[in-house]
Amino acid sequence: MSEQTQTETQTQTPPSVTIDDKKYLCSELSDRANLILSDLTRTVLEYKELMRSYNQSLTLTNTYASGLKNEVEKVELPEATDDTTASIKIEDKSYDGTDLPDSVKAYVSELVRANQTKTSFEFRLRQLDAARLTYISSLKNIIEESDIEPVE
Repeated sequence: MSEQTQTETQTQTPPSVTIDDKKYLCSELSDRANLILSDLTRTVLEYKELMRSYNQSLTLTNTYASGLKNEVEKVELPEATDDTTASIKIEDKSYDGTDLPDSVKAYVSELVRANQTKTSFEFRLRQLDAARLTYISSLKNIIEESDIEPVE
């Protein structure tokens, strides 16, 4: 081992976890605590990745909504009357949706699909957030019940 490598190895900090502003060495945690920590790490990584996808789905949904509005105006879809059974509401206007042109139907279909995807992402994000909070709580309990001291 070269002198530089030895120095780098000696100065590396051991893996740790910080909970409530207290740092604990992973090597001092129980196997169960390390397993929970591993699950927590995977959960946080999945959450971050899913959040990127969710943000993309928001952009896509907004794009389809804007495209639908433009298409409705382009084909001059008539405004809905009080007795219209099917309507499309865009912002504060309702349009007659009984006989939609194919171009409007395509936007509606894509917007519905994009909204379903967005809703699925939101559900999964809530699940992951609940899991994250549970893992953190479990980890806190294990540390409190043990004799592990925080490091400086």
